[in-house]
Amino acid sequence: MRACADLGIEHVWMHRSFGKGSVSDAATDYGRKHGITVIDGGCPLMFDPTADAGHKVMRFVFAMTGNVPRTCEAATVIQGS
Repeated sequence: MRACADLGIEHVWMHRSFGKGSVSDAATDYGRKHGITVIDGGCPLMFDPTADAGHKVMRFVFAMTGNVPRTCEAATVIQGS
């Protein structure tokens, strides 16, 4: 996440399927505090227009178990960071 902030990347999607995946609470917090919109969970392939039938089923199951974020918090830039 530090590299993303250093490079000026404004949107990051941290993949999560089974288990924790690439999601890190510390990285999520760091990104948001440095102006990055972070989607912390799920898989980009579960959403149209790229979703195939298998990923749509996974999205349904993971949404029911809380593993797909329902909202995406806006970045909160802290002055002097």
